[in-house]
Amino acid sequence: MVIYDLRCDQAHQFEGWFRSIDDYQSQLGAGLLCCPICDSKKVVKIPTASYVQTGKRAEPRPTETPSSVPAPAAMSEVPPLLQKALAHLQDFIRHNSDDVGNRFAEEAKKIHYGEAEKRNIHGVASGDQLSELREEGIEVLSMPLAPIDKSKLN
Repeated sequence: MVIYDLRCDQAHQFEGWFRSIDDYQSQLGAGLLCCPICDSKKVVKIPTASYVQTGKRAEPRPTETPSSVPAPAAMSEVPPLLQKALAHLQDFIRHNSDDVGNRFAEEAKKIHYGEAEKRNIHGVASGDQLSELREEGIEVLSMPLAPIDKSKLN
């Protein structure tokens, strides 16, 4: 996996994740890269800080099981541009789908099997429930919850 810092001609900066350098060059040459903010296809790779191993080896990661879900990164670790894009996506989902809360898995099955009206939904499901939905051929997308705006709390 190769991660590049990219910038469009409108000065929006973002990351691109590619299988290899050849994959990046192939996508760039085919005009497949575009800015997630403005959709500009004039994208260039910009210099980035390199990662240097400092001697201490990281502990091996435990093998994930289908029911385990990796912990989300702290929002302070997420680049500001990615935070903004995530917030826009979450806002779009909230305004263009029905919140079914903890009944997500149940409601998704009803829609899939024609027992409920076909519509966009969002809600909460466990890792096991998501695995079960996928096994039944129901397409679902896992997404972190929006960060709470502490200035809006009582």
